[in-house]
Amino acid sequence: MAPTTKRGPWVERHRPRHLGEVIGNTDAVRKLAEWLRDWDDVVLHGKEKEQKKPEAWQKFVPAPENLNARAALVSGPPGIGKTTTCALLARCNPKYGLMEFNASDARTKAIVENMSKSLAGNHVLKFGNGKDGSGKSLERTIIIFDECDGMSGGDKGGMQALKKMIQTTKNPIICICNDRGDASVRDLASVCYDIKFKRPENSVMAKRIKHVLEREGKKVEVRAIEAVIENCGQDVRQILNQVQFFGRLATPGSGALKDVQGMMGPFDACEQLFKSRGPKVPPIQQRMDWFYLDTDMMPLMIQENYLRGFQRRAVRSPDQELLQACQAAELIALGDTMSSEWEVQASSGLLSTVYPAYLTGDETIARPTFPAWLQKRSGTAKAQRQVEDLYNKTKTFTSCPKSQFITTSYSDMLYRSLIRPLQHANAKEAAAALFNMNLTRDFYTEQAPLFRTPLELEDIYKRIDSKLKLQLREQLTLLVQESNTDPVKRKLGADAPSKAAKKPRFGAFGELLPDTAATQAEDEEAAAEKKKAATKKKSRKESERQAISLMSWKQKKEGPAGDSEWSQLGEDGNKKPLLIMKYLDGHTNAVRRKVHLKDFLEPWRMF
Repeated sequence: MAPTTKRGPWVERHRPRHLGEVIGNTDAVRKLAEWLRDWDDVVLHGKEKEQKKPEAWQKFVPAPENLNARAALVSGPPGIGKTTTCALLARCNPKYGLMEFNASDARTKAIVENMSKSLAGNHVLKFGNGKDGSGKSLERTIIIFDECDGMSGGDKGGMQALKKMIQTTKNPIICICNDRGDASVRDLASVCYDIKFKRPENSVMAKRIKHVLEREGKKVEVRAIEAVIENCGQDVRQILNQVQFFGRLATPGSGALKDVQGMMGPFDACEQLFKSRGPKVPPIQQRMDWFYLDTDMMPLMIQENYLRGFQRRAVRSPDQELLQACQAAELIALGDTMSSEWEVQASSGLLSTVYPAYLTGDETIARPTFPAWLQKRSGTAKAQRQVEDLYNKTKTFTSCPKSQFITTSYSDMLYRSLIRPLQHANAKEAAAALFNMNLTRDFYTEQAPLFRTPLELEDIYKRIDSKLKLQLREQLTLLVQESNTDPVKRKLGADAPSKAAKKPRFGAFGELLPDTAATQAEDEEAAAEKKKAATKKKSRKESERQAISLMSWKQKKEGPAGDSEWSQLGEDGNKKPLLIMKYLDGHTNAVRRKVHLKDFLEPWRMF
């Protein structure tokens, strides 16, 4: 083959010109082509496409697909031909034109809304050989949003505006992204036909790269090409750029290599482990590297999907396959017992991940699913917190230990005793029962269903009238307010009652106890004792205050009634002292002297 003489980047010179030159992802390209072919019939004419029924040999039913969506979401790693494939499909269909928006274009909320008004239903009038012989034809536009996972980086409203545009568009829309796990992209996938592109096989890419290099006048071996493909992470753009830049097909320096492990996620690593069979089995070190991508997640991924390897495999020996499945399950359990020990983590990964995947894997296995254990873990943790909170509130009223709080029939007995007043339409008694047990309405709505639903016990609270539930909330609010309100001392008026209103008495389960003569006498005696103690405490505080006050140092006059309390003149007619200094016993100058104020002020007259 004669080498080409054109100049420019090899990526642009050897870009695919038709769908036959696209590498890999044949099923994804077929799905996208069928969706675009039937778009008018589904969206404009109201025809609904039915889900494909699973085959009889399929043991796992695949998730339903949104075949009747107005937009398609194409996701996958960078450099594998997503944008090129979508553009080729648009150009191959004569009914549509192409309008592409990438990350360099402004895609804020306002711009997307303006596009929705102007582009969502537009047509292009083309002059030429029309179908009706008039020389004119109408052409609609396919709108491609490339790198839509970057729309949420600036304006947060751009993604929501795109969703609204998809719901009302009359033209096909294709959204392309790299990060399928982004939160905004997952939200967008709910209104799109989700199509996932994968990295092509190394052998398929090597043939295509060899053809390109031969056109450039270079002769190489397929084994060398596969080594470069592996080092570049199956990124076609980087492979061609590396070869063109270095001028030869050699493994570039470490600074130019991609972090292949960082590019792979747990799903990709799990898929590669299951496909590690046949003559081209990766070395054990590479498979252990896939395990070390996420040492906690990878064993769970294998445990969730290890039986799916038998889904598409032709049944040759049922006994042999059953034996392999049993061995894989036993190895997974054994590796799980070693997962908490750091010293044997390598052995744990080999037993729980690498070897079970080799026993049950298949080259045609479907994409792994997310572990169901992790989905149920959040609910289990919430239930444990609710049980802990319920036990802490009721442990002062029960002798049942925490280990038997849910496993025995005590929880059912507690629930029935607390729900019984509501069954008899007595909201006040039910509120008192909850209040005495330090519980709230959450016991009926959140805590009790945790241990009744798994046992298939009836939720009686759902049958209670809504008006009665409202009364229960009001009564609980009143009880809480009464318990939190501090007592206020009020002076009794002439028409005020002599005794304060007493709080009602409740039993252990909220029953109202009547007042008797004995209980009234006990209340009066307790009130008298309380008043006597308060008076005694007040007098003691007053005496302590007077003891530390200077007023106690004044001399009191002991004379007949009617005289002033404090003496003003002595027997000699002189003014008696108002202050007597008292010195404590035990000091050096332990005397008592009479001091006049002028004795203190005399030295200061000159100043």
